[in-house]
Amino acid sequence: MVFTFENFPDEILMMIFQYTGDVYTILQTFLGLNQRLNNILLDKGLHLLTNFLHINVHNDYYNSDIFQQVSEQLLSINTTIDEETFCRLLQPVLTFHIKQKYIQLGHEFQSSLLKFKSIRQQLTNDEILKVDDELKTQFDSLCGISITMKTIKHIKSLVLIKGARLECDDYELCRFNFAKAINEQILSHINSTKAESSRSINSIIQLFKTLLISNTSLLKNRDYVGNGGCRVEYFLTFTLYRLRYFYNINSSRPINMDYYRAITDLFLFVIQCHKQMSDNDHYVFDLLEMISKIHNNLFIRTVQLEILKIVVDEYAIKANQQWDEYLLDRFQQILKKLIKEHRLDVIKYIQDHIQLKQFIIQPNHTRECLNIITRNQLERRYFCKIANDNLLDLVFSQQHLIFILLDKKERKLLEKMLKLSPYLIHQLDEDGNDPLLYITLKVYGCRHRIIEMLIKMGSDLQGRNLNGQNFMEILQLPRNKKLFQNLIEHEIIKIDV
Repeated sequence: MVFTFENFPDEILMMIFQYTGDVYTILQTFLGLNQRLNNILLDKGLHLLTNFLHINVHNDYYNSDIFQQVSEQLLSINTTIDEETFCRLLQPVLTFHIKQKYIQLGHEFQSSLLKFKSIRQQLTNDEILKVDDELKTQFDSLCGISITMKTIKHIKSLVLIKGARLECDDYELCRFNFAKAINEQILSHINSTKAESSRSINSIIQLFKTLLISNTSLLKNRDYVGNGGCRVEYFLTFTLYRLRYFYNINSSRPINMDYYRAITDLFLFVIQCHKQMSDNDHYVFDLLEMISKIHNNLFIRTVQLEILKIVVDEYAIKANQQWDEYLLDRFQQILKKLIKEHRLDVIKYIQDHIQLKQFIIQPNHTRECLNIITRNQLERRYFCKIANDNLLDLVFSQQHLIFILLDKKERKLLEKMLKLSPYLIHQLDEDGNDPLLYITLKVYGCRHRIIEMLIKMGSDLQGRNLNGQNFMEILQLPRNKKLFQNLIEHEIIKIDV
């Protein structure tokens, strides 16, 4: 008897799938081949979706609405699908997972903190000094060595059972503190090719969570760079968004996804800890400055976007908080970078969720952004996307934008902008020139097609600037002799004889 793939029972196929590759590859390869394989791949016994998220199968994810919806969509696939479609189907599950993980870590932090405080309140002063000293000794021993499970258990016991609190000064240069420990023990491995069990990595992450429960002020520790220092969350943000270790600038090695997932978990926990502190003013800015192009790894790009949303939601600067000149300039530079990286998704999220009533866009910023976005045809299409999503007011100063577009003679972009905002046809510059007068008086070179477009879109041919000049009078100037002839030859204007 000849066995084909279809002859194998479901249990054997499940075992085969488990050795076929990573979860992402398995799903993308076999989903849609036939309904039987779809049913097997999404069977709870195989746990592919929960394995994809690296979560415990005992979690109540299967009963959630989003899991049910995504499972039904995946089950209905009856043909091979491209990677973009596949990612679009799976992303809601990842988004749901990250949000749930953040909520879960909040409960974990609050519960452990209450337990810790209760234990510590029962200690005498002598007992506090003794356990705190022992914890500091254990922590200092971590410098420059690999953490053992025995050490992890000991430190967790000191905090969660004996009520020890880690006091760690913000030492400069070579001294060991919490920020240095995070860098040495976790972040330095982000580009490591060494395979580590998720259990050992998660145990190390749990160790640092426990130390934060003992003292959230450890987040203020700095690891010193030159004459300054960076705090813990800065290094975590750098690793999650730049995908490399801060002190290994030239690293081009692949990302160790086991560590990336663990760092994500720690970062979400740190955000929960930060809610107990008051100095979060620049948190959003630090994160936005790290954002680069959309990554091709579904997990990474989803984590990066969802963490941004969480941070904005928790720490966004409110309307009643004044931005100084430094912050206003910093935000403009962030917007310019986001335009370069084509992060329209982030720009749109900023507009929808950060109150920007006090934000005034400077003319030089508008010109710089427009120079970026008019470099080639691809960038010009990107301008149209920004316009279609009603983001022009956030990225550009529209009253300046229209005149800069006239200077650059960007006819198609001008037309697009005026169709979306017809009132700009009557916008005036500092000399009282509307767009028609401006291009006739202040722009050189071939302009007749733009003038034709402006006239068709409703420019006032009789309007005058602050010097009392109207359109026809400006056309009579010696410098406009060739323009005047072109307008007549193309029948854009008519002169009564």
